Amino acid sequence: MLHGKIEDSIFSKAIKSLVKRIHDQTPVQDSLYEQAIIYFREQIEVEKQLAFAEQNIQESNSALANNSDAKKAKSLEGQLDKANKMHQSLKQEQEKKRQHRYNHVVKISNEILDLLDGETQEEANNNTAKMLGTLQLISPIEGNGIAQANQRTKHLYKTALCLKLLDYLLEKKLITNTFVLQKYQEHQIWKSSKDQSKPEHSPFRTDVQIPLIIASLFQDVGHYHPDAQLILKGPDGKLDEFRALDKDERTQLLKVSYQQALRYVTFGVGIDTYKGNSKEDRDIFYKEEQEKLKFTRILLKSAINPEQGIGNLLKVPQVYCSVVMSTKNNYAYEHLPRVKLVMDKGAEVGAYSKAVSDALITITGVFPQGYGVTYIPKDSDRQDLDRYEYAIVVGLFPENIEVPECRVATRNLTFNAFGVNVIVSKENNLYFNVARKKLEKMSEERLEEILRKLWSNYEQRKHLDLIPKCWFPYEYFSYSKFQNIWNKASERVKN
Repeated sequence: MLHGKIEDSIFSKAIKSLVKRIHDQTPVQDSLYEQAIIYFREQIEVEKQLAFAEQNIQESNSALANNSDAKKAKSLEGQLDKANKMHQSLKQEQEKKRQHRYNHVVKISNEILDLLDGETQEEANNNTAKMLGTLQLISPIEGNGIAQANQRTKHLYKTALCLKLLDYLLEKKLITNTFVLQKYQEHQIWKSSKDQSKPEHSPFRTDVQIPLIIASLFQDVGHYHPDAQLILKGPDGKLDEFRALDKDERTQLLKVSYQQALRYVTFGVGIDTYKGNSKEDRDIFYKEEQEKLKFTRILLKSAINPEQGIGNLLKVPQVYCSVVMSTKNNYAYEHLPRVKLVMDKGAEVGAYSKAVSDALITITGVFPQGYGVTYIPKDSDRQDLDRYEYAIVVGLFPENIEVPECRVATRNLTFNAFGVNVIVSKENNLYFNVARKKLEKMSEERLEEILRKLWSNYEQRKHLDLIPKCWFPYEYFSYSKFQNIWNKASERVKN
């Protein structure tokens, strides 16, 4: 039975804030995706105004060149000056908005990296697990609004996966991209410098990780271009945007989305602006900025058909998210561990690299972070007990991808906040038939008794399976005392 105060921990608040600032409706329309929607909406009119101003400039220049009347020339010069000022004003206004969008996404990128960073590899892995798990646990599992919620949450989820995958592929020497390897080497030199106390100065962070984050966050931004929205919602805006599209609709949507995402990253966000007076420093600065933008564009372009290239950094996490953070109407929480089967199938048909796909599953395991596992516990003599308990997946890099490390949520059929981790074997994990068969011998009365002890509102939960393949920890995680499930475990046992 659950008791306590329903509120968010500091970390949960930070994660929810990031999700809202990336993709949500805000009072000032300042989330990243709201800014993009405004950009797409305004761009047609802005381009018309710029074209009009350029036409006026051209016509005024032409009239001046063909004019011999001094009095009329003065009037034409006035018209030319006015047209130039209008054109300049429009350009300056757009540049100011672009710079704001750029600063905003870089600020958010640095906040993401700060949350994921750790003094040791173990701490960094734990922080990634914590972010992924929190995102899963704050996302609705039942009822309406799952697709809408996952649509907003998946950008940050995918970004965390991309960054961890990048680290792992570098560690295993599976990255061949010369730009990434060069910056990684520069990062090793930087780590031994006096400047390492300021991570924002790391060339790997500024030139590789942040461009990767930008590519990840905006990979689907083209879906919000008016042309894409027309496909998704129809001329009257009444179609279900989460419906299954036919082949022609999907092909057209992917084309529009890709083109507009690339355009937005290039012109809507672009690069940083130099602040200083040195021409030499300015030239170096803009060369480096263009290289970073080029890398972001390469990631987006090559993700369409990554083969064995760097585009797998985006493509493979994108496919993983399409299952774990699904926006399909047939979403079923209990089927999330099927993500490996989906990943394997895509790799088999050559949609992306099998080595990179396998690497991601090595990181996550079969069971996503935050997934509610039901398992049969053992006694001190390693014998199965006559009940099942609840746990939540909390560990990355499991020794066996089908054997997750979990934080115990119930002990003796009572919810608790004690820091005990359990390695749930396949033989005792009720997701698998081999474990479920053990409980099939148990009486229905005993199974109902277990459910009654676990939940005070048992009568409302009679629809639940008596031998559950998983459990829904959404309500559990809404209590602040249960949100620190990634702290160091006081005990770690195998089950």
